[in-house]
Amino acid sequence: MTATTDGAIAATAGAAPGPSEPLPPLRDDLTLLDGAPEASGAPTWTVWDPVRNRYFRIGRVAAALIGAWHRADPAAVARAAEPAAGRPIAATELERFVRFLRQNDLTAESGPARTRDLLERAAAARPHWARWLLRNYLFLRVPLVRPDAFLDATLPLVRPLMSRTVALLVGLAGAIGLMLVLRQWEAFTATFLHFFSLAGVLWFGVALVGTKIVHELAHAYTAKRFGCRVHTMGIAFLVLWPVLYTDVSDAWRLASRRARLQIGAAGMMAELALACLATLAWSFMPDGPARAAAFLIATVTWAMTLLINLNPFLKFDGYYLLSDLLGVSNLQGRSFALGRWRLREALFGFGEPAPEPLSGRLRRGLVLYAWGTWIWRFFLFIGIALLIYHFFIKVVGIFLMVVELAWFIARPVRDELTEWSRRRQSMRFNRNLIVSLLVLAGGIAALAVPWQDRLALPAVWEAARTAELHPPVPARIAEVAVGEGANLAAGDPVMRLDSPDLALQLELTARRVDLLQQLIARRAAGGETAEAAGVLEQELATELATLRGLRAEAARLALTAPIAGRLADLPPGLTPGRWVRPTDRLGRIVGAEAGLVAWLPEHALERVTPGAAAWFYPDDPGRPPIAATVVEVEAVGEAHLDSPYLASVFGGPIAVREDDRGRLVPETAVYRVILAPDAAGAPERVVVGTARVEADPVSPIGRLWRTVAAVLIRESGF
Repeated sequence: MTATTDGAIAATAGAAPGPSEPLPPLRDDLTLLDGAPEASGAPTWTVWDPVRNRYFRIGRVAAALIGAWHRADPAAVARAAEPAAGRPIAATELERFVRFLRQNDLTAESGPARTRDLLERAAAARPHWARWLLRNYLFLRVPLVRPDAFLDATLPLVRPLMSRTVALLVGLAGAIGLMLVLRQWEAFTATFLHFFSLAGVLWFGVALVGTKIVHELAHAYTAKRFGCRVHTMGIAFLVLWPVLYTDVSDAWRLASRRARLQIGAAGMMAELALACLATLAWSFMPDGPARAAAFLIATVTWAMTLLINLNPFLKFDGYYLLSDLLGVSNLQGRSFALGRWRLREALFGFGEPAPEPLSGRLRRGLVLYAWGTWIWRFFLFIGIALLIYHFFIKVVGIFLMVVELAWFIARPVRDELTEWSRRRQSMRFNRNLIVSLLVLAGGIAALAVPWQDRLALPAVWEAARTAELHPPVPARIAEVAVGEGANLAAGDPVMRLDSPDLALQLELTARRVDLLQQLIARRAAGGETAEAAGVLEQELATELATLRGLRAEAARLALTAPIAGRLADLPPGLTPGRWVRPTDRLGRIVGAEAGLVAWLPEHALERVTPGAAAWFYPDDPGRPPIAATVVEVEAVGEAHLDSPYLASVFGGPIAVREDDRGRLVPETAVYRVILAPDAAGAPERVVVGTARVEADPVSPIGRLWRTVAAVLIRESGF
């Protein structure tokens, strides 16, 4: 879809007719259709090229010129078109319109000059294979079927599903399903576990593919409902990821903006309808993969569709819906032109008019949309570059990542800087330029001057030594000797436990020992053989060992403090008579000495030295900051993170992964920093926070360079 406007008919390369030369004839197969009005209310028309199935939106002036085109003479055409255009038409406007027609092959010219022009353009349109691949690997379409005849044949069967009655029934089903789901919410959320099996994965794929097919068929049938053709359906590869697509470009034939909105929203509405029905079906299905598939359709599928398809920065459903809502065709092209114009005016104050006349509110909205799209694309292409790097082997990944960043990020910036350089003769000292220069100077100073003299490091404050109290066997509390917060020396009693089962085993084992000793004494007096006596002595030795073990275990029922410290974390309801298990924690002994440890990234290793001042800020806002001093910076990186409180897998700030033994391995090198807190004593439990450590000042550019250089050296394997 290409748009022209009354204010700015597309200017393209090509020769324009002279004042006395006749205008080139238009192609006979072109069709002029009524178009939807612009956002300003101005009428539009659509030129349809049936050979290439392309549509060109034109305004009042262009339509008036086409209506008078049969006169052939440029001056006569301009005079005849002025009443319909509502204003005089300058010769330059007619020249630009002729260039637009020729550039888009809408004229029926012949001759050597035209043939040469077409050959040159055809050669220019065939880029080198590498350039073509670079431009198209992000989004490549592969048409599979031409479904128009099938859609015509089956539309009568599908048309009843597009009624308002069906929509109300589906909405009612969704409301009932949601009510039933809320009554068994825990079972609903637990359905996801059924995906962790081969059958679950197969059902996942079936549900996902089926839902996407319904999405695309909804677009196609809605387009057929309004009389449009559906030329192709197929697979599009979005950054090598396959997605289905439907060509409903014939929707540009429709003058009704509401009809185009319905076609654009049909896919998402169909998925929402499936989600409503799947929510209701889930409540009546037995546990298993089929129910898990219903859960997927009811939750993940349509939510991801809305998240992706409603994104107006990509040319998916959301983009075309926004274009129709605003009444602005060729939304990105026109908004980008306005965005560049607004940026140049804000920076340099050229005083140039806007690329096209629009209301102030719409113009500001398009400018913000353009800038938002640029920012979003910046982070998107950065993410794609990282994805490409990790997807391919290292050497190829680095090369493709650099090409990605150079082509999609650096090239547009270079083009805009080139345009600024071309216009430098037009720059004059004004308020905009002075402010821009001051901001530029301030930005350079902020980036180049070393001013970052503090580092924020993840840290943990805890007792240097702690010990937990657990019962050795299932037992009953007999006595609690001390209370919460008691200061204890090593070996002081804490509580006494009682185990009737252990007492019974002790009594029985003691009796067996007495019995064996009596038997051995009698047989020795009766002259038994040494062999028979040896068997009894062996049994006695076994029982004596068992008795010693039971007595040692009984002695452990008297819980004492293994280290000196303060008793903390006594569980509530710890009274005599309560039964406890070995897995129950009956309290902790917190040592008097505190330890404060932070973790330093590799790029800042040389900036921190022992003796540097630091402050520890707990994440708990109820705790005050604590002054500290750097005692030691370890020279060897941590092979395994021994503090799970800071691990990313548990929500912490240090990125880690679990190895095959369950150990936490840092993704990047981190170094332990030992700090000595000025505050006396230790916390009763672990306190997580941030340590702000004084460091050698560095500029943001220097820090970025060190980080990039370290990553490149590490990842390239130099």
